[in-house]
Amino acid sequence: MASALTALANATATFNVAGVGTVTDPSTGNVEAAEETVSVTLFLKADRQRGFEYPGVEVLQSTFDGYALTALDSRIVIGTKGVLLFGNEDVMDCEVVGLRYPFGSTGLLGKTLGSALGERIQLVSRG
Repeated sequence: MASALTALANATATFNVAGVGTVTDPSTGNVEAAEETVSVTLFLKADRQRGFEYPGVEVLQSTFDGYALTALDSRIVIGTKGVLLFGNEDVMDCEVVGLRYPFGSTGLLGKTLGSALGERIQLVSRG
């Protein structure tokens, strides 16, 4: 996939996704699912920032909307957590809240937009 937006890449997200098999923690003996790290190059815009105030707590939420310029791994789904490096900002934790086109990527429209722009993605960062 070669997006027309490749020259405008301004972000990289790295996600932990399910791997193959299990791993055993040597100190506790607990068995956990194996994980792999997947990096995706993105073109994003910071869509909006909102603050939430709870007694004694202030939370700032930033929403990023744009396109994945490299193919999205099928294991990246809504709710997948990772870290985002956006422009000159500090690295921030993020979560996928919107993904792919609602009409799919296999039909004429989905294939055309996907090959021209990339797959749609929306991330939220809370801090």
